[in-house]
Amino acid sequence: MIRSKGGALATLLLLLPPLALYVGVYLLPMLAFGGASVDNGVLGQRFPRLAAWAASAAPVDDAAAVALLADLGVLRPEERAEAARMLNQDQPGFRSLIMTTGNAAGTIGPGLAALRSFDARWAEDRFWFSLRQNLEPVTWRHFRKALGLGLSPDGGITRVEGGDIYLRIMLRTLVIGFEVAALTVLIGYPLAYAVVNAGPRLRGLVLGAVLLGFWTSILVRTTAWVVLLQTNGLINGLLLRLGLVDAPLPLIFNRFGTVVAITHVLLPFAILPIVNVMRQIPAAQRDASRSLGAGPIETFLRVYLPQTLRGVAVGGGTVFILALGFYVTPALVGGPGDQMLAYYIADFMQKQLNWGMASALGIMLLAAVAAVLALWFVPRLFAAPSARRP
Repeated sequence: MIRSKGGALATLLLLLPPLALYVGVYLLPMLAFGGASVDNGVLGQRFPRLAAWAASAAPVDDAAAVALLADLGVLRPEERAEAARMLNQDQPGFRSLIMTTGNAAGTIGPGLAALRSFDARWAEDRFWFSLRQNLEPVTWRHFRKALGLGLSPDGGITRVEGGDIYLRIMLRTLVIGFEVAALTVLIGYPLAYAVVNAGPRLRGLVLGAVLLGFWTSILVRTTAWVVLLQTNGLINGLLLRLGLVDAPLPLIFNRFGTVVAITHVLLPFAILPIVNVMRQIPAAQRDASRSLGAGPIETFLRVYLPQTLRGVAVGGGTVFILALGFYVTPALVGGPGDQMLAYYIADFMQKQLNWGMASALGIMLLAAVAAVLALWFVPRLFAAPSARRP
């Protein structure tokens, strides 16, 4: 009993460091990332008097105008600029309206009429409606925008015409991920078979070529494809010299170039899991199948291939998930219609400084990956034990 307790304690102590690392570098950042997608506390802090008016559901009246001017009057210029930028993300034109009103807050007379006399835009309901919605501590406006939805004046959910752009980008990202995963498996399976079953020289050559990808920067490999695929690149030059084409082919800045470059970068991640599974298959099984009268093709299809599907699933799934987050490669070799969701997440974070929208798109991508994985794991979870292994 004492040894059992001591062993359990030792196991617990050994698990604490990786558990703490998991919580610190993965779980907590993910929670913070998710919180940023719905957090709206900054605007409530910048406009405390107006937030109290918004919470009371009172109509737009003199009290609302007085509260707005009082809040704008005490804001520092940098705070006012931050609030204007955040409001402009929800309602175009809000930045200039907040900045001009804030700069003149001390000279505008009290009351709604004086505010509208200063700037006629304060007579438009859309600005007051946006203020009322954005002064709550929690907001869903980023998810609504990502899903192509908006709010009607009565507070209902409505579809925004042409607002489904991020859903289309999400679908494009998933399609490119599937295309890359399929190509890496189709190319990687024969290479993995050669690594496991070929002679020592060929095995070393193929394995060295596969591992070389891990030793080279993604940026270097992507730049190499730019040199190869461009209009005056090596591939088009070779095709023209051989007389196979009359004019250079459009091989870059399109979907073809994007898929080819990402496939090359991620190919080792598909090969290595397949190699690992193939090495565990005893050669005696194939010999037994041949001795029972099966030909080489039948032996491969009925004995060898089914046992390697687990490696195919792991390799293809790994490549699919990694491909969804690609940013540099599509930016260099893809066209405007081939950029993936990571490009827009980076744009929101680095250029537009809209962390909420970037977080919402990241959460949507995470949810899409979880849904795809669920389609794979849930049926297997409830399947019969004999049907769980491919």
